[in-house]
Amino acid sequence: MAKAVDFTYEDLAKVLDYDPLTGEFTWKVSVSSRALAGGLAGVRQRMQNGKDYLSITYRGRKMSGAQVAWLFLTKEWPDRSVFFIDENPDNLRAPNLKIAEHKAIRITGKDGKTSYKMNTEQARHYGLARSYGISYTEYAEMHARQGGVCAICGLKETSKLPGRKTKDSDSRTRDLSVDHDHATGAIRNLLCNSCNHILGEAKDNSKVLRAAADYLDRHSQKEAA
Repeated sequence: MAKAVDFTYEDLAKVLDYDPLTGEFTWKVSVSSRALAGGLAGVRQRMQNGKDYLSITYRGRKMSGAQVAWLFLTKEWPDRSVFFIDENPDNLRAPNLKIAEHKAIRITGKDGKTSYKMNTEQARHYGLARSYGISYTEYAEMHARQGGVCAICGLKETSKLPGRKTKDSDSRTRDLSVDHDHATGAIRNLLCNSCNHILGEAKDNSKVLRAAADYLDRHSQKEAA
């Protein structure tokens, strides 16, 4: 299989036009029967997170719209992931694009194609930032303040991450979960998977939780009598 071509800014600027104000790409020349001069470039592809991302194909190479936009803005390919500030992949306008703080791991496949992958800590960092607006450092500080245990039961996390069991399964214990107020978004504390599920099943209703505690106490007293 032929090695994938690493296009330069100059290569793509001859055939593509990028408008940083609208975030749209248009073809300057006709490159195929489906990609005609003056037409919008790229197609939306559904990813595992359920969102559609722009993919641009030129001379057999598929390229991320966000990566190409960054190339047009800086004249260099990004060496790390490009994120959408408003988390909307439809918004490829220049002010909405942000380069990742951590450099990704460069992986070159047998076919010569290059991809980038974040390590576990980086993925955790951006997952926290996207979901809760906190950094991995802030999470680590919360974890230290709690002594590494759940804020409710006072125990360490024992729940395992899903996946195929391996000889390293014992190291696949979940991190403590970030608990937040679903109404206001305010971060509360870190909880183990079990306690986090209890709050979720009770829909954060303290009356239901107190009633459940009273129920257990009543039956515990009956059994002791």
